[in-house]
Amino acid sequence: MTLATDEGLREAAEKALQQAEVHEGYREWVKNLAALFAKVQAAGLEERSSREFQEMLWETNPVSGLGSGTVSLGGALDDADFRRWFAGESLKQVPEDSEERLRYFRALYQSLDERLERFSTRTPRLKIFRALAALYPSDFSTLANVQALRDLYRLVLGPPPSLDFVRCHLEVSERFRRVIGSGDGSLESQARQITLPWLVFERNLTTEEAATQASPEVAAPGHLKLRPLPALRRRKGLTALKGGLATILKVISFVAEGLSREDLMASLRSEFPDYTTGSLGTMINVLKGEFFVLRQDKDQLSLTKLGQSLLEGGESSELLPMLLTQILGVDHVLVYLREKKSASQRELLDLLKVVNPGWTTDFAPSAMLKWLRDLSLTTWDKQGIHTLTEDGQYWASLIDWEPERLPTDEEKDIDVEAIAAPTTAVSLPALQAVQDAIKASDYAVDVGQLASLHVGLWAHPRRHFAILAGLSGSGKTMLARRYAQALLASLSLPAESHVFTLAVQPGWYDPSPLFGYVNPLRPDAYVRPAVLDFILRAVQNPSEPFVLILDEMNLSHPEQYLAPILSAMESGDCLRLHNEDLVFDGVPFMIGYPKNLCIIGTVNMDETTHGLSDKILDRAFTLEFWNVDLAAYPAWKRAALSGDEVGQIRGCLEGMIQALAPVRLHFGWRTISDVLDYADLFRAQQPAHALSPILDQAIYARVLPKLRGSSSQRLEKALEKVQMVLQQHDLPRSLGKVKELLLDLQEQGSMRFWR
Repeated sequence: MTLATDEGLREAAEKALQQAEVHEGYREWVKNLAALFAKVQAAGLEERSSREFQEMLWETNPVSGLGSGTVSLGGALDDADFRRWFAGESLKQVPEDSEERLRYFRALYQSLDERLERFSTRTPRLKIFRALAALYPSDFSTLANVQALRDLYRLVLGPPPSLDFVRCHLEVSERFRRVIGSGDGSLESQARQITLPWLVFERNLTTEEAATQASPEVAAPGHLKLRPLPALRRRKGLTALKGGLATILKVISFVAEGLSREDLMASLRSEFPDYTTGSLGTMINVLKGEFFVLRQDKDQLSLTKLGQSLLEGGESSELLPMLLTQILGVDHVLVYLREKKSASQRELLDLLKVVNPGWTTDFAPSAMLKWLRDLSLTTWDKQGIHTLTEDGQYWASLIDWEPERLPTDEEKDIDVEAIAAPTTAVSLPALQAVQDAIKASDYAVDVGQLASLHVGLWAHPRRHFAILAGLSGSGKTMLARRYAQALLASLSLPAESHVFTLAVQPGWYDPSPLFGYVNPLRPDAYVRPAVLDFILRAVQNPSEPFVLILDEMNLSHPEQYLAPILSAMESGDCLRLHNEDLVFDGVPFMIGYPKNLCIIGTVNMDETTHGLSDKILDRAFTLEFWNVDLAAYPAWKRAALSGDEVGQIRGCLEGMIQALAPVRLHFGWRTISDVLDYADLFRAQQPAHALSPILDQAIYARVLPKLRGSSSQRLEKALEKVQMVLQQHDLPRSLGKVKELLLDLQEQGSMRFWR
């Protein structure tokens, strides 16, 4: 049944009303609403201006529960000028025309928002819509919570207008009135009519929404009923974020219309110039994996439903249902303070360590306590004594369950031996067999490098880890892949299931890209990266070698995302994948470290990457790739160019490599291939065109942009030799650019292609 059709909406409303009528709570709600409307209709200017009437309108209004609307309006209620102004506005004639009516209510809402700014730093949006529903029940519904209103709008009318909550109210009310009718005009009929949007919303929450959001109940209209996850399924901790809620709001404002990760990083660099690239990446990951306000599809970031709600509301209350029900320890702190009234920092830290035995330091608990203060749930005095704020008291009152803690290892009664890696030795071929297999693949490789890689990987009984470092485009990743394929071919094993290449992404600050995580939208499901399945296959087949290739592994700090692997490969301890049940959604919480897994990482050392720490270097066998052997390049004969033309290109590239190698600005096979392909295609399109201008453009576009550096005799000599090569091959444009670079170097002490 779809609510987008009149028939579907009518059926849904009738069923929801039938279901509600049997509840005493609903019948009492209708009675109170009818009495409210009668009182409003009978009140004149003087009564409406009284504090008693205004307090009823703003604070004890039965339209809906306060929910998260705990913004204090005592100052406004005490102000006679505000009361008289609003009383006068409420008696004005509302236009009949729908467009004029919309403009009228928009203006009234805006005026209320601006006037109430004098009395509160927060917009009391929920209280405003409760008051407007009491005064104008034909135009506003009991869905005072704007996120619930937007959810219903989406169900019955389609995508809601961004931030235009007044329009949402008017159009939802009009849709229900048109489809269901207006009743017999009595106050009780009017009361039932205004509750219908709420009833339909409550009855038509999807299973997924009900599992991840606070769910309203008819028995207590407008009040939130929180649905807590078991402790084992909750997120463990919250990462500290400088600026707290203000930082979250700033980041999601950039992503409002969708944004690539690269563009978001650029925006954040301008907003937070003192942050490192790693810190900005961490910020994005926290908002994705801990607060669930961002989602990522490939490289495109967008707001989740929760993120959209937070952006539109701008209030911490949008996050609190999720925090109380899905983050381990938050409910413990609020309940403890609710019962004890106050507690020291030390008490709360110790409490959280009991909740999660895995927190052996104060770091994670301290970050959580800071978030509770940043989100205005708690406050502390100069002595470090924590108490609940007014908001905190409200949210603590909604916790009607006994907060759970994680079991200790003793309580889990874990049989570590049962999940440890088998002792079966991995089968390895002889080096000669690998060399023969790679020769059969027609891939040119240095025999000495291949031997070093093979022996270096497997010399240690458990720590099979190699790093291929050096020149970009020098064939590091290709060597890793061809070695893995040759290794498996020599054992007659399929490379498709035994080799996995993973492109490391910037901002990986924890092992979740490798080990996965509990799905925040489906807490009964585990997000399993493909690499996790690969590691599990390695555990299940201990006698067969498995090769994991981490491409550009230092785009993030490998000691962070590889931390459990680095520790386990050294100690032989088990790898802990998650903190849930022994087996959660098919994923064991712990596995023995697979001694048949070898890891090959490739690294480039430039301004876009991180250096390698001693923790990495102490565990890895390292090979450098700086020398480029043009004679070994396998694709010279691939081009359709003549032999003389290939010789001219080869001579130019060889001369430039020799000139630039002493300052490590030379280039690898990728650049050679690109220059050759460019010349080949250009000549195919224009056969009569001379080769020198073609080569000149290719060198200018593919080789020279990488030239940069600071003043040194070695660099000056290298550029002078490059000039000689370019002049020898008649490449005037490239020659002119190198002369400019050399002049910059001599006069300014540095040079770069882009300036």
